Parts: sequence; C-alpha cells; structure tokens
Amino acid sequence: MTVAPLPLLIPGNMCDARLWDGADGAIRTALAAATGRTAADADTTQDDTIAAMAARALAATDGPLIPIGFSMGAIVAVEMAVQAPERIAGLGLIGYNATGDLPERAAHRPVQQAEVLGGGLERVLTQELKPNYLAPANRTDTTLLRLLHDMGMAMGPDAFIRQSEALRLRADRVEALTQLTCPVFLMGGSEDALCPPAWHRRWQGLIPDAQLHIEPAGHMVPLEAPLALAQKLKLWLATLTAAQPEERPAPCPTAS
Repeated sequence: MTVAPLPLLIPGNMCDARLWDGADGAIRTALAAATGRTAADADTTQDDTIAAMAARALAATDGPLIPIGFSMGAIVAVEMAVQAPERIAGLGLIGYNATGDLPERAAHRPVQQAEVLGGGLERVLTQELKPNYLAPANRTDTTLLRLLHDMGMAMGPDAFIRQSEALRLRADRVEALTQLTCPVFLMGGSEDALCPPAWHRRWQGLIPDAQLHIEPAGHMVPLEAPLALAQKLKLWLATLTAAQPEERPAPCPTAS
C-alpha cells in the first residue's frame, strides 16, 4: 500500500511552529484533510547552514515528503529536494527567494549578530526585522507584533546567530528550480518588500510545474493570510494525494 506523503512545515527565520497556527489552526487542518496525515514540524534552530537544516529534517522523517516552507523554511525545503529528490513528492514555497544572500543583507548580518551577542536581540527583532515583514496596514496589529516578538525571543540569541549565518552563506538555487519536476506551490504577498511578487513570478517561470498565488499581505503570509493559504494549499494538495500511485508525479530531482 502506498504511503501518503507527509506534509512537513518548515518555519521562517526566528519563527517557531506557532507560525502555522493562525485562524484557529486552519493551515494544519487543511493539510490533514488533504493528505490524511498530521503535519510534522521541522527544527531549524540547531544548525548554522541551510544544508545541515535540510539534512536534519530528512533524518527526522521517513518516507515521501511534501515540505512546505516559509521564507528561510522555503530555502530549506528546496535544499531537501537537492539532497534527497527521491523523497520529495511536492514543494510548498511561501515568501521564497532562490538566490544567495543579497550583498547588502549579507554585509549587515554580522552587525546584527554582534548586537544580539551583546544582549540586543529584542531591539533587532522589534525595530529591524519583524515590523518590516508585515504589510503597512498590519504594522500596528498588536496581536501579530506580539506573536512575532514572542517567537523570536523564545528562540533566543543562539538560534538567531545560527540562522543568520545560514542565510548569509546560503547557496544560490536559481538553476536548481529549472530541474524540479514535481509540482510546486508558490505563494507570496502583494505587499512583500522582502520577497516581492516579481520574484515569485520569476520562480514560477523557471519551475516546470508551478502554481502561483499572490495574496493581499506582506512577507508574513502564514500569519497575515492564513485562511487563503489554508484553502489554496488544500486544493493543491488534493490534486497530489488524489492521484493513483502509478499516476503520482515523479519525485523531485534537482541539479546539485
């Protein structure tokens, strides 16, 4: 009997599993309804390279997977397809950037790391990072801001340093996108200043089988538009899991 692929949720930079719990757990409920399996959560707090994060996620699970990642988590999801293409039945990439770190961001990360090591994690989170990730209309939403603050502070400075280094040194995977043969779900925010809609349209053009959705949101799509994400993921996943075994999309080979 064919085992249904396991949805694996991979959070973004300084986010934990609460990222996926908006709208009373609509995203997790949708994944379970579409696949018949309870989504697992990847740990991205222990490693300082994207490759190691991907390897950890693969080692912690068995069988076929549908990695669904947000931002840094989407980068990890693609890296999983590079490392173990035979296990990847599909990819969900939300707020995604396939390139290496932009020069200006790479240059600023060590400055942030030094401040965080000196006790400045809260200031970096609340003044430099998280508010800028939201659509302008959501930047005064105290519930969203509190959750972003609480997730980042709960993860702590050590996780910040590791994730910052992983993002700074990550590989460019633009060429790898052209080699993906499994279905790919892309979603971005119409007001995302970090990974704008034009980038997502570029990724869609490179991936042979990609479905793109742009929602009214900033970068934090899972928190700003959880119902839209849940509904559209459910429809996309249903097309994968409804296929008979012999009709299932091929695993997701990529260029290394």
